[in-house]
Amino acid sequence: MQKKTFVQLILILTIIIIFIAFYQKYFSEQKTLNNVPKNIIKKESTVSKTKTNLIHNIKYTSGDESGDYYVIESELGELNANKPELILMKKVQAEINFEDSASIIVSADNAIYNNITYNTNFYGHVSITYTDHIIEANNFDLNFEKNLGTISSNIIYKNLNTKLEADKIKIDLITKNSKIYMNGKKEKIKITNID
Repeated sequence: MQKKTFVQLILILTIIIIFIAFYQKYFSEQKTLNNVPKNIIKKESTVSKTKTNLIHNIKYTSGDESGDYYVIESELGELNANKPELILMKKVQAEINFEDSASIIVSADNAIYNNITYNTNFYGHVSITYTDHIIEANNFDLNFEKNLGTISSNIIYKNLNTKLEADKIKIDLITKNSKIYMNGKKEKIKITNID
């Protein structure tokens, strides 16, 4: 009788362990995905630490359900002790890849990257390339929550035969439509032809 009870107990424990493993595998992952912003489905980072708050050769990748993804790399990153989600990056390269159009390539001396929202503030010798369009400026702010890119301060835009100087450009990251304007109402955008 004891042998039969022992076997039944082993079988019940085995079923409970299988049930717990099944629950952990399939239902726990679903909960963590629900906490991720709706437009982001993947995030990776590869880092090598040399000091407690410095990271060398850092790379973050994020993507969304539509196939668009964002990659940002830096030679050096510094963690903010008061705001651990913010990383100050130096010598930065980034690429915004769209499923349905060409990529936007960004390079800058510095950037502040938020590893939770993926929002990035590039500054210092910012260069933005989109097909045959090149924009140079002092600042470029990417806000993925609003799907908006804002370029500001000493903007020089060039394409095949046009050069444009302005104070601010706002780009809708979904439609790729942009608004170009000056800060002062009486100031005018300067456009010249390049030979």
